[in-house]
Amino acid sequence: MENKIIPLNIVFTYPVHWKTFQIFRDYIQNFYDSVPCNQWYERFHYDFHDNTLSMRIEGQTFNYEWLLHIGASTKTNSDQKHAGYFGEGFKIASLCALRDKHWEIRMSSGNWSLRVIHTDHIIDGKNVQMLAYDLTESEINIPKSELILQGISHEDFNIFKIALKSFYYPENELLGEKIWENWDVAVYTRSKAQYDYELPYNYNFGRKGIVFCGYQIRGSNPFDLVVCLHDFEQNDRERDSLLEMEVVTVFKRMSAILPAEASFKIVEKMRRVWISNSTDRFDFESWTPVLRRLLSNILYSSEYCKKFKDKYPNLLYLYPNLSKIQMNWRQEARSWYKNVRDKYVLVGEPFSLLGYSSLEDECRRNGGLVRDDNLHSELEKNCFLILKDVCRNLFSDFFIADPWPSHKIITNPKAAYHGMATLYKNKRKQFNKMHLCIRNKIDCVYLKRSIIEADKFYDSLSTYVHEMCHMFGGDSSENFSLGLTHAMEILLENTAIVESAHQKWRQQFCDKA
Repeated sequence: MENKIIPLNIVFTYPVHWKTFQIFRDYIQNFYDSVPCNQWYERFHYDFHDNTLSMRIEGQTFNYEWLLHIGASTKTNSDQKHAGYFGEGFKIASLCALRDKHWEIRMSSGNWSLRVIHTDHIIDGKNVQMLAYDLTESEINIPKSELILQGISHEDFNIFKIALKSFYYPENELLGEKIWENWDVAVYTRSKAQYDYELPYNYNFGRKGIVFCGYQIRGSNPFDLVVCLHDFEQNDRERDSLLEMEVVTVFKRMSAILPAEASFKIVEKMRRVWISNSTDRFDFESWTPVLRRLLSNILYSSEYCKKFKDKYPNLLYLYPNLSKIQMNWRQEARSWYKNVRDKYVLVGEPFSLLGYSSLEDECRRNGGLVRDDNLHSELEKNCFLILKDVCRNLFSDFFIADPWPSHKIITNPKAAYHGMATLYKNKRKQFNKMHLCIRNKIDCVYLKRSIIEADKFYDSLSTYVHEMCHMFGGDSSENFSLGLTHAMEILLENTAIVESAHQKWRQQFCDKA
């Protein structure tokens, strides 16, 4: 037997500090990369007793020289895919384990064994401690590789078991039912096993679904899915977890090769983002391209396309990029949808690939879109004139309108609301007498024909005033709410003028009779 001390070019005070999880993960990785992942569960063995943890693989050996140099690895120049990339795992893990954790580390493989130690070294006249191996070589070749760690607590051992789950293998308890697999990609449902806090995850996605890249957990996803992209190389050794846009990219690469059946199952698991609509070509975190590709995969199969539409018959898609007139249609269609929301489900534009209707088209087919017309009868013209005169008298310098909006009738009795207004953005910086900003110019005010009735004056007036207040902003804006409140106060303070207009209104219908 031959014994020698091999100093490594790693100063003992090298400022790197790995947590227990990372130390274990990199030790495990050296074993993991030595066998195919589908043999890992059977071939890797470990034991823990008396504060000693041993890991071993039978029938697999390697040369100790791979453990001497940073950047050197048994994976170097290999055509196989591996979990490790940087060739520093055993060296830096041993530095942190010996220096920070005070573990005893012994490694053996074939005809050699080593103990991790530190030695004194003189640099420029100063004594420096260096990481080193106490190596023993023998003529006897034992066909196995084994790592023994002493000084391991029960808490450390629990972290070791979590680190085991961070590697991809079919028996991993985090994996549920297999959906699809080939050489580069595997997709599973998510099991009910706990997503431990030591495992990498993405904050905005939470600890729900899991993303394996390069055979290790690198992030999470917001679905009950485990997505594994084996053909992945990490170039940033400082970052353990993926960025959110990288998680989306993994899904894109996965979805590009899936058959229809697997795509069907995955789309169902992604139900929470069905409404996803990307409006920005550079929105790298959008799930829209993933859904579009998965739905395209389903479309290519008449069998699964029919199955999907039979299972989800009442989807209506929302188109993301709208012109001004389309925005008006969207507003009208949403008002119609409020009354039928139990019947339909709104989704994103990618679902149009399977032949679903848009919200606006379905609304139009069911008579929900507003149909408008010019004023034809003298009665309608006179009623609008009365409303206009009331507003001009009571709201001088409150409604800034020059010229005053034109008027039209909503002729569709199924229209969801009594009035609407067409707006365009006010390019001037204007304020009324109450210092409310005039954000919009009103081109036209519409009232539903059904409220141009003798006993509907107050309904018509309140609707007219409501639409005029949209010059201050949209329905949900604070500026609009404040303007509407002030307008109602003005009406209540001028009941005599309002009642006079009410009498003129009623007279129009008496004259008609």
